[in-house]
Amino acid sequence: MDIVKQPLEYIENRPLFGLVYDWNLICKIYLSLDCPEEAYNPTRTIKEGTKENVKIYVGMSKRKTGKTTNWLLIGLIMYYLYGTMTVYMRQTEDMIAPKNAGDIYDTIIQYGYIEKITNGEFDYIKYNSRFWYLCKRENGEIKYQSEIACTFVCCVQKYQDTKSGIQLPFADLIIYDEFLSDIYYPDEFVHVQQLISSIKRFRRSAIVVWLANQIDLYSIYFNELCIADDVQKMPVGGRAIITTEMGTKIYVERIEQSESVKRIDEIDVLLYYGFKNPKLASITGDNWATKNYQHIPDGDFDILFPNIYIRYNNKYVRMDIVKHEKFGIACFCHWATKTWPDSIILTTDDRTDTRYMYMHGHRNVDNLLHRLASDNRIYYATNDVGLFVESYYNYIRKMRVTI
Repeated sequence: MDIVKQPLEYIENRPLFGLVYDWNLICKIYLSLDCPEEAYNPTRTIKEGTKENVKIYVGMSKRKTGKTTNWLLIGLIMYYLYGTMTVYMRQTEDMIAPKNAGDIYDTIIQYGYIEKITNGEFDYIKYNSRFWYLCKRENGEIKYQSEIACTFVCCVQKYQDTKSGIQLPFADLIIYDEFLSDIYYPDEFVHVQQLISSIKRFRRSAIVVWLANQIDLYSIYFNELCIADDVQKMPVGGRAIITTEMGTKIYVERIEQSESVKRIDEIDVLLYYGFKNPKLASITGDNWATKNYQHIPDGDFDILFPNIYIRYNNKYVRMDIVKHEKFGIACFCHWATKTWPDSIILTTDDRTDTRYMYMHGHRNVDNLLHRLASDNRIYYATNDVGLFVESYYNYIRKMRVTI
C-alpha cells in the first residue's frame, strides 16, 4: 500500500484545537501491515471509540498480547501521515531509563514495519535523551535521521520537571503503559492528569491510552477513572464505553487472546508455568493475578470488636476482632455496606468524618492489627476480600514511605 502524507486540517479551523485525523485511513494502513494474527489489533477499539468521540482508552490483558507495541505502531502511522508525536509514559524515572525503555520498538524494527509505513524513507529508530527518532541505515550505519522526534518518553514521578519544561504541539497520542502497579505515589492520578494537561494543552485531538497487565483488580486508578464497578464485573473479551458523571467517555476493554495464541499459551504454560500459584494468573490465564487467602476456620467464635472498617475505592470491608474457640484472638474481614456512629474507618480519603482514621489509624488499632497480621491471624470471607485488603495496605505502604 502506497502511504501518502496527509494535508493538515484543524478542528474548527483553529490550530489551538488540534488536528483532524482520518482514523479510517490510519486503521487501513495498520491492517495493510499484516501484523501477526496473535497480536492485539487496536483498530476495532479505535473505530468504536472515535465513532463516539472517545478520547480515553483503557486496555487490560494478560502479558504478551502486543498491546503496547501495536499502539506504538499506530503512533508511527500518525507520525508519518501527520507529523504527530507519541508520548510514552511510565510511572517512575527508572522505568524510562534506556536499560528499561530502550527496547520498546524492538518488535517493530524486527518486522520491518518502519520501512513499510514510511515507503522506505526510514528503516530504523533510535533512542536519544528521552526522544525517539526515525533513521535510515546504510551498511549498518545511520545515514540520516528525522529532524523531529516521533516519540517522547516521560514519567509520572518527575511530572513537575516535565510539565514545566515541555512544548509538544503535535503530541496527540499519549500512552501510559503498565499503569497498574504494586505501589502508588500519593495523588498519582492527579499528577498524571497534570502531565497530560501540560502535553496536550487545549488540543481536542489528543487521545490517551492507559495500558496494563491484570495485577490489581482493586487498583485506586479504577476508582479515580470512575470505572471500578464496570472493571470488576467485566469478563475477558468484554468492552464498553463508560460515561462518567461529569460526561467524560472512556473506552474500557479486557483484551482477549486469539484462539491461536490460546493454543500456543497452553503449551507454554504446560512446559514452563505449571505451578499451583494464583499470583501467576497474569501469565498463565485470563484472570486477575491473585492468591488464595486463608478463610475463617470451622468452629464457633465471638465478635469482640466489630467497629473497624476499611474504606477504599468507595467500598467497605469490616474487620471484626473475634475470639475463636480453637485459635483465640483473630481478625475476620468481610464485605460491608453499612457503618455506624461509633465505627473506626481506616481510609486514605479526605477526613470529612470524625470516624475516619488515616491509613493505619490510631496507635491502638495499628498495633492490634499489626500483631494479628504478624501472627497470621487475619482471615477473609472470600479471596476477593483478601485481594481488596492487600491492595489497600500495598497502597498505604507506598504512601507512608513518601510522606
